[in-house]
Amino acid sequence: PLIVKTGEAKPIGLAVACTVHGDLHDIGKNLVCMMLEGAGFKIVDLGPNTPADKVVEAVKEHNADLVLMSAMLTTTMLYMRQVVKALEAAGLRDKVKIMVGGAPLDGKFAQEIGADAYCDDAATAAEVARNFMLARNTAA
Repeated sequence: PLIVKTGEAKPIGLAVACTVHGDLHDIGKNLVCMMLEGAGFKIVDLGPNTPADKVVEAVKEHNADLVLMSAMLTTTMLYMRQVVKALEAAGLRDKVKIMVGGAPLDGKFAQEIGADAYCDDAATAAEVARNFMLARNTAA
């Protein structure tokens, strides 16, 4: 965090993070944000209970590389699909990698909703995010 504050380290990417609409749990999201920041990402944290239109707006405004979504409730995890659809409708889906996490989720669910990755902990999320950026930079 001190290196990030000095401005000497150029961010390797920008991630928009949120806990989806209807869910107020944010400890996991906060841990992921801290790990990604430590891995060199700039983070736009939209907080808990975030509707799809706010995610789309933030992706546009900040030219995000990643969208990170969290849900702790089985009743709110389904909202992640709406966020993916909103990104598609806005023409942004192919511009961002979508990563999801939370206790009720798994890789199968991530695949079903069109996410690019499921991560079951913050350290894995940071590694997956870095790999996405490395792959993007290598392809460019």
